[in-house]
Amino acid sequence: THLGLKVEENLYPKSLHAVADAVALVCGEGATVLDYFAGSGTTGHAVTELNREDGGNRRFVLVEVGDHFDAVLLPRLKKVAYSRGWKDGRPVSRDGRSQSFRYVRLESYEDTMDSLESAATDGRRPALPGRSAALREDYRLRYFLGEETAGSACLAGREFRDPFRYTLSVVRGGVRREVPVDLPATFDLLLGLRVEWRRRIEGVSAVAGTDREGRRTLVLWRNLDEMPPAALDGWFARNRGAVPDSTEVIYANGDHCLNALRRPDEAWVAYPLEGRFRALMFEEEAR
Repeated sequence: THLGLKVEENLYPKSLHAVADAVALVCGEGATVLDYFAGSGTTGHAVTELNREDGGNRRFVLVEVGDHFDAVLLPRLKKVAYSRGWKDGRPVSRDGRSQSFRYVRLESYEDTMDSLESAATDGRRPALPGRSAALREDYRLRYFLGEETAGSACLAGREFRDPFRYTLSVVRGGVRREVPVDLPATFDLLLGLRVEWRRRIEGVSAVAGTDREGRRTLVLWRNLDEMPPAALDGWFARNRGAVPDSTEVIYANGDHCLNALRRPDEAWVAYPLEGRFRALMFEEEAR
């Protein structure tokens, strides 16, 4: 009970109108609404309707698990953006609103275990004299997992030779298949990068923005087989005008010698991308 009233369990999804009223009450026209338990997508539906009514530019971030994300939530949001009213699976109006969706599928624990790859070893085991059998077995297990699986794709252990075709080998419905991974977008999220522009220039994907520490950052992605270090040097010389004057940090996948190209009047520093990627994903998380 609460204030003398019996609170009964709500057996139905939350009301679209109630959510819209709540959002309108506390959120301005440029707000971002976060719903950790998105369910069928009512919050996203409500935000879309409010923007349609008052021309606002509200955004929503929805978090959900389960197959109904693809079966219910995402189709609902697409339909709402296309038309306000639907009947028998058909739109009854053409009052669509220009809207884009970006959704991120997080790697699960099961995906990580499925993707672990064991490399061949010379068969030697570390010696632990004077220790219990249980302790020796525990150490050996950790040792071999750490050493033999270090190059697995799910641990970002490989060199990012072709970052545009990076995949994880996972099991879905009892069938193993290769699932594509968007490495550039993942690195943006790890950096906390507020992207200002993204361009494809002569085979290089360049991303400029500001990281979570406020540093002006440029990220360069390329296929290492098509553009070795010397070719990247040439690319940088030809496209130096694309590098913002205020750049402080540059990341590039694979080996490179970009720091040797820095001019006296420039203050940026270039780093290997893979090392920073792994540090953000694993090492700093463990601290």
